[in-house]
Amino acid sequence: MLTIEPGQSGSAVAHQLKKAGVIRSEILFKIILKLTSSASDLKAGKFDLHKNMSEVEVINCIKSGSCTHYEKITFLEGWRSEEIAEKLAELGITNARDFLHIVRQEKLEGKLFPSTYLFAANTPARAVINKMTSQYKQVVEPLFKQYPTPLTENQILTVASIVEREAVVHDERPKIAAVYLNRFHIGKKLEADPTVQYALGFNLKENRYWKKGLTYADLKIDSPYNTYRYNGLPPGPICNPGYESIKAVLTPEPDFDALYFVAESGGRHVFSRTFDEHRRHIRRIRGK
Repeated sequence: MLTIEPGQSGSAVAHQLKKAGVIRSEILFKIILKLTSSASDLKAGKFDLHKNMSEVEVINCIKSGSCTHYEKITFLEGWRSEEIAEKLAELGITNARDFLHIVRQEKLEGKLFPSTYLFAANTPARAVINKMTSQYKQVVEPLFKQYPTPLTENQILTVASIVEREAVVHDERPKIAAVYLNRFHIGKKLEADPTVQYALGFNLKENRYWKKGLTYADLKIDSPYNTYRYNGLPPGPICNPGYESIKAVLTPEPDFDALYFVAESGGRHVFSRTFDEHRRHIRRIRGK
C-alpha cells in the first residue's frame, strides 16, 4: 500500500514509487506523466500497488482511483456515535467532528447500522453516513412492515438500543425487550443503567464510554436520558442497535409479564414479576 499526500509533486510521487519498487524508472514515469497529464491529476490517498508495474499502468491507476485502498472496518452492535466517529478518525477515513455534526443535526443515533464496511481514506463524512444509513434502510426497515406495532420508529430504536446494551446472551433479548415494554406501557420508570451511562458520557477515570459500576450519585444525574429520574422513554436511542435487538422489540417474549431482572454469573439474567421477588433474587446472587 502506498500513500500519496495532497499537493505532492510528480517528482516526489515518482521517487516514492521507485523507492517502493513499484516502478522501474523515475525518469520514464515523469515523462509519461508530463505527456499524458499532470501531477494535479494524481489523486491523493492510499493505493494498492504491486512491484514492477508499468509506469503507464500506475499513472492510470492513481488517476482513475481504480486501485484505491479500502480499509475494512467493523462497527459493533451497541456503539454510540462518538465511538464510531473516533474509530473512523483513527483509521483516517473521515473527520470525527464533521461526522458527529451531521449525526446530531439529523438525529441519526440508532440508524448507523452496525456492520463491516469498506471505506477509502479521506472519505467525506456525508458519504460514510449515507452508506451506514443505507444499510439500515435495507436491513432494518423491512422489519417494520413484517412486524407492525403501535410504537414509532424512534421508540422502537430507543428500546432496542437499551436492549442492545443490556443483553449478553442472545436468547434473552426478547425477554429484556418485554420487561422494558411492560414498564413503559404501565407508566413505570424504566430504570435502565445504560441510559445513565449514556447521559454520563466519556468517563476520564476509566478512559471509556459506558462507565462501569454506577453509583447512587450517578443515578441522580439531571438528564432526560436518566430513566431513573424521568418517566417514559429517553428522547432517542442511546446507541446503534443491531438487527436482533430491533427484532426483539418488534417480537418481544409473548405472555411475559416480568417487570424486573438482575444479572447473574455468565451474563444471563433472572427475571421477576414483583419487586419482592426481585429483591430475593438480588440477595441470593449478591450474597446480601
